[in-house]
Amino acid sequence: MFDWFKTLFAPSSGSDATQSLIAIFITIGLGVLIGRIKVGKVALGTSAVMFVGLYLGHIGYSIEPNISNFLRDFGLLMFVYAIGIQVGPSFFSSFKKEGLKFNLLSVSAVILGGIVTVILYKVAHLSIDNAVGLMSGAVTNTPGLGAATSTLHEISNASPEKTFLNPATAYAITYPLGVFGVILSIILSKKWLKINVQEELNKLHYQDQDAEDIVIRKKCRIYNPDFYGKSIFKILKENDLQD
Repeated sequence: MFDWFKTLFAPSSGSDATQSLIAIFITIGLGVLIGRIKVGKVALGTSAVMFVGLYLGHIGYSIEPNISNFLRDFGLLMFVYAIGIQVGPSFFSSFKKEGLKFNLLSVSAVILGGIVTVILYKVAHLSIDNAVGLMSGAVTNTPGLGAATSTLHEISNASPEKTFLNPATAYAITYPLGVFGVILSIILSKKWLKINVQEELNKLHYQDQDAEDIVIRKKCRIYNPDFYGKSIFKILKENDLQD
């Protein structure tokens, strides 16, 4: 009687498109739900989707390869697009304040991570695919994983004799430790440096208000015919209303 339910929702190693989509929605739904659960003052957020996916994959759920590849690439595109749209308006203006310092720090962090990865690659005799997956997962750098995977595919296509494993395996193993490491470092830094979060938020709020001009959008109806066909700049100039 419930064979259809078992077929759709039970773990399966040979999932079709429908079963794959159901597995994806289960993963996202449970991940979002668990990500909202706070332990103390800490919540996993969207990272919980990754942990749910790891568990469901462990108990036997799978996704059809073509769907998996499409979602991976499309999801990565949407991720970087959303970040760009959100940060874009203040990206260049931030260089006037502390943008240069933050960029130098980020470059230093990437270089340091690369050096550590090379050392582990040499000392632990890791394969190159596991090394790049290890680096991406340790710093929770999903776009980096996508770039590394694409590069390995291009090398394989150019040189068929060279084969690589999927770096996502090493990424998935190290990602949880990367997430918890960041959370732990933030908690410890807050305690050791005696940071008052609310006070810092207030300072940042006032700094943003002082540093950036807030754009206010309004619709106006012009009744004075002397202003018809003129720009606001021209109207202000003709009436000596400019500062």
